[in-house]
Amino acid sequence: MQNHPENHHFFASSALTWITTTDKRDLRQLLKHMDKEGIGYNLFLVPTAHDQQYEINFYQPQVEGTQWLGYFDKKKTAK
Repeated sequence: MQNHPENHHFFASSALTWITTTDKRDLRQLLKHMDKEGIGYNLFLVPTAHDQQYEINFYQPQVEGTQWLGYFDKKKTAK
């Protein structure tokens, strides 16, 4: 896998939604979007272009070689 956006993208999913990086949405924007939901989410690195079709099963992309990068708990708000 090369380090070119055409060859991979990030995929985040929660119990409410899922979202990917695209040529117009970078990883920072994806994380900000997921943090706004206020619940935890999983982040994956998917070794294919963001516009390729693939199945999503149990909130996970079904692409060979996909890497789970971790679970991100909801952000704590300052009191």
